[in-house]
This record gives sequence, structure tokens and C-alpha cells, in this order.
Amino acid sequence: MFRNIGLVTVVAVATMVTAMAAEAQPMRVAIAGWGPHPTLNESIVGFKKGLAEEGFAEGAGVVFDETNVNFDAALIPQMLVRLSGSQPDLMATIATPVSIAARNQLRARTFPIVFFPVADPVHAGLVPSWDKSEKLMTGSSVALDYRAVLAFFQKLLPNMKKLGLLYDTGDDSSKSAVDALEGVVKDTGLELVRIGVDNPNELPQRVQSAVGRVDAIFTVASGRIQQGMAAISATADRAKLPVLTSIPQAVQQNYALAALALSFGQSGEAAGRIAGQILKGRDPATIPVYRATEADHRPLISRRKLESQGLSLPTSLADCKCLID
Repeated sequence: MFRNIGLVTVVAVATMVTAMAAEAQPMRVAIAGWGPHPTLNESIVGFKKGLAEEGFAEGAGVVFDETNVNFDAALIPQMLVRLSGSQPDLMATIATPVSIAARNQLRARTFPIVFFPVADPVHAGLVPSWDKSEKLMTGSSVALDYRAVLAFFQKLLPNMKKLGLLYDTGDDSSKSAVDALEGVVKDTGLELVRIGVDNPNELPQRVQSAVGRVDAIFTVASGRIQQGMAAISATADRAKLPVLTSIPQAVQQNYALAALALSFGQSGEAAGRIAGQILKGRDPATIPVYRATEADHRPLISRRKLESQGLSLPTSLADCKCLID
């Protein structure tokens, strides 16, 4: 009888140890990246920070399997096969091209996907609406308030009449941003001129083609466009053509004159908090896509670019506290 009690005790303890070991296993999160770029890197850092805030710190509550395709869309299917093959507890997809590919290629998956930083997930078909997510997909957006963006640029360049939109014709988020800008330009007095780019190597020629046709260029958010900011800046500077952007780093690096921008780190952090809630058991379909408010936009102006292009800061922006050297 006592032997049986001892056996039961041993079995009970072994079961408890096994359960505790299973419970201690960290969550596995796959990160499917688009490519190395300061803004995307910032968003991934933010994502990990948001997860840590939810109790899933790297090396403790979660382990990452992280890779990217260096902006080569042809490599996305192969990346997704490898990452999904390990059956992660959750996958993070970085940028619109990777997120769309994951939605299409991984329809039979059982794990959730959290996307970021995507400009317009509704336009991209990732979620049915801003208020309703998919069963196994939700995420974080970097959608801008384009009325506020255009109003800021007009304050900075009051004589601007034509604004060139330099965008990636192969990037859905880039095209949707152009559509959004054209949707709010009415009553601004501005004329928007599309300047599509099929290949990053064409950027200098496309910028040069805009000289004399527009008063400034706005580089629409796109990984491949942002990769070419040095070439865009060099070409535009020779013609004293102001470059405007939505990427703060482009202003900080003196590639662009100004930006009214959202923090990609903030978008990533919001995605990390969403991912943490999902890993705790919340249904992704009940979590709306994160979208920043107008108050979250931050102005940034390069003093060096103002001076090199012979421009002065308008009195309407004298108190903006947004000039950087």
C-alpha cells in the first residue's frame, strides 16, 4: 500500500515537473523582414520593446527567428517557407510586400501574424477595415494624416504650387499613399505630379526629369525609395529642388529638407504590445489595427538644407522647435 502511495507521489511530482518545464518554454516569434534600413530596424527594435512590456523579453519569455530578403521580393516565398516550417507561436511581417505575401502564401497556417509598419493595411487587403481585423492577422500602421502633411509643407514653402510625388510603382503601400494624397489635395491650391519609379537605379533620372516641372519633391514612403535618398538628395541639391519626406531619418541625415512624420519605433512598439496580448491568448480578430493620431505627427526641418537652398524659416513656423543642424 505504501509502495503504491510512493509511486503515485513520484508520478504526481514528475507530472508537475513536466508541466512546469512546458510552461517555462519561451514563445517562438518569427520576424520576416523586408530589408535592412534605419526606419525598419527602428520598428523592429520597437516591436521587441513592446513585447517586453507585455512580459515577453528576448531570451526570457520569447526567442526570435529573424531574417530578411534585402528588398528582393523574389526571395519572400522562400523566407516564409523556412520561418513557417518551424511552427512559430507568432510571426511578425515587416512592411507591406512581406505582409501581403504572407497573407496569400500562409492561408493554411495555425499561428497568428502581426504586421508593421504598414501604411494602409485596408488598401493592401490585410484587414477588412480599420476597426475589424482578420482571424489570424492584425498589426500596426504608419498611416499619415495627409491633410496635415500638405498643410505643413505649404507653411514651409508658401510659394509651392506643384509637388512631385516620387513613389515606387511596385510597392502597394507607396501607391496607396499617392492615392491618399490625391484624395485630400482639393482646396489646398496644390497640384500633385506623379513621378513613378520602377527601379531604384532610375531615381537620379526621375528626380532630374522633375526639375522645372515641380517646386518640390515628396518621397513617398517605400523601402526602395528610402534606400536611394542619398542619390535623390544629390540630384535635387544640384537643381536646388527641395526634398520633402515622411521619414525623420532622411532629415536627420540631411538628405531631405523637412518631414512631418510618425515614429516607426512607435509603430513597432504598438505591434509588440499587440503581439504580447495575442501570445497571452487574446483573439487577433478582436484587436483593431493601431493607427496614430494627428497629435502623434512630429515636424522636422534641416537647418543645413534651408541654408544651402537659400530658404528661410517662415514666421508661421518660428515657434515649431523643429529645426535640427
